[in-house]
Amino acid sequence: MKLLLVRHGIAEEAETFIAGGGSDAQRPLTEIGRKKMRKGANRLRSQIKQIDLLASSPLLRARETAEIIAQVFGGLPIMERPELDFGYPPEAVMAWLAQAPVNGLVTAVGHEPQLSLLAGLLLADIAQPLLIFRKGGMALIEFNGPVTAGGGVLLWALTPGQLRSLKQD
Repeated sequence: MKLLLVRHGIAEEAETFIAGGGSDAQRPLTEIGRKKMRKGANRLRSQIKQIDLLASSPLLRARETAEIIAQVFGGLPIMERPELDFGYPPEAVMAWLAQAPVNGLVTAVGHEPQLSLLAGLLLADIAQPLLIFRKGGMALIEFNGPVTAGGGVLLWALTPGQLRSLKQD
């Protein structure tokens, strides 16, 4: 299995949005965030030809990021997974991933610090930040068989700027 971890794009500022009556779960991507994510998702096509399962945190900014990726990859269905909410421990995400099909590519759209902790758990068997995901950043991890702690191999990690600078096919 290959696992693509994606941090959501640039969202509305938390304090301002919440002060205006919204909740953290309802914070949407900004217009700039949507534009940068669209470009990043388009460039992702030069690295990944097919996504077999696209999962997202239930929080709006992650869902909107997943929708952009889904559109670029031909209108994929999005599976909402509560474990991808940053309030869950990385072990909960790993438990869900361990049940996923071993063949194909799973894409999980989520949040920091959970993604960094998850990467540490999957790559080094310790829930410590091994990679830091900027908004719109991604990392591709490969497993020989089912997902296990420490069983992943990092194929690449890209900042949003690096991703957007890739050449399109």
